Amino acid sequence: MDRETRTAAKRRYIRQREQDLLSRLVRMDDEELRWTVRVFADCLAPHQRAECLGAYDERWPIDRRRPLVAGFIRRYTQLALDALDRASAGPPEGLGALTEEDLQGMSLAEKWQRVAGEPAGLRPDQLRRELARLFMCKSYDLFHDAGLSEAVVEYPAYQRVRDALEGQPDAAIAELLSVVVGQAPHLLSRVPSDVDAALHRVRDAIGRRLGVSIPADRLFAGQMSRLPADHAEPSADPASAEKTRALWQMPGVDLSTAFLMVADMMTEREVEEHLLPLRRQFRSIADVPGPELRALLVRIWTLLGDRRLTDFAERYRSGRMIAERKVAPLVWNALSQPERLAILERDNRALDVGQAARHLAKIFFSFEYETLFDALFHVDLLRSPRYQQVVRRVTACESGADARRLAALNAAVTRQMLELELAAPDTRQTRLQEIRALIAAALDLPDDLTYPVRREGRA
Repeated sequence: MDRETRTAAKRRYIRQREQDLLSRLVRMDDEELRWTVRVFADCLAPHQRAECLGAYDERWPIDRRRPLVAGFIRRYTQLALDALDRASAGPPEGLGALTEEDLQGMSLAEKWQRVAGEPAGLRPDQLRRELARLFMCKSYDLFHDAGLSEAVVEYPAYQRVRDALEGQPDAAIAELLSVVVGQAPHLLSRVPSDVDAALHRVRDAIGRRLGVSIPADRLFAGQMSRLPADHAEPSADPASAEKTRALWQMPGVDLSTAFLMVADMMTEREVEEHLLPLRRQFRSIADVPGPELRALLVRIWTLLGDRRLTDFAERYRSGRMIAERKVAPLVWNALSQPERLAILERDNRALDVGQAARHLAKIFFSFEYETLFDALFHVDLLRSPRYQQVVRRVTACESGADARRLAALNAAVTRQMLELELAAPDTRQTRLQEIRALIAAALDLPDDLTYPVRREGRA
């Protein structure tokens, strides 16, 4: 494909993307709305972001943000087309032929190989973003991962480092560029340990220059916590304070309910590591001293990262997997149904038996389509003895024929739930009842659970 044909194809894609996003804007949930803004805003120079977004705050009510985001998408589309025209008007080779979106979609290895050969090839604003992306890279695998530059917009550490670099003078950025170019022979090595060591040296140099200390194991903490963020404590999880407040401020959440919430989102391995010692020491949760239990819950709540009680349903709507890495909403919406199903089936294979049991039980106890995504309903559901009984019953299917039947049921429910989410809204309730009936028949659940007089949870 020649250059002119590629440019025309990119132009059509950008325009079609604008129409697709604007048509779906009213249906976007909070996280997809924030992701859309972040991934586009990260392709803009600071003055362009300020002009397009003004005082935009992710904490604003979603109905207030939607009109602003619609205008932002239109404005960004024009800027992206202008950038494409500039790139196509210049020489066909070199960094100047790449747009911001091209850079965002390339691996750091490919980009920094080009920068090493053409140190003056990036504009200052582009160079600052690439240094921030490099700061987030802590391993050989990430260095060669084409998805890293886009994925980092989810994390407070990246936002903090990028903002700090944008406040540095050009001379300081030139010094950091020299450091990275000097490490290029090691960065471009095919020996993973050499690359890892060079990345550590680069990250250390950037951190010293900015006065920022973020340990490598905290780089990917606080996924999608709201911006603008408070960076007062760089070594702590940037989202921990917000997550702790969210845990205790949910209506009707006391310590025992909070314990049920975190336990419901943990893997079997995490339960064994963090909760079994507590169960051996105390006869029941009621016997655990309040301060000790609260401190434990805060630690676990932070450990859980971005997990939600409703991930079992949101995986079908927006790609929030349970066991596997979550898929970016923009990527999820661009996937075909077979591609989505393949990812969901891979997630199913990674589930432990407890996660599989909760996936089925939560769908079964969600009597209305809307309750699938109602977090408060599922908080109340955790208190239901009947929900806990069903989970324990399914969790007992750990081996042999029982395990195979559970895997087959989970696969069938997964396929039908994906079809439900892609179906017309007025058919979803009927389809959900069919799925609930399938679960009830497979698990031999009594009619008073399938068609109860009193419904579990907050109904």
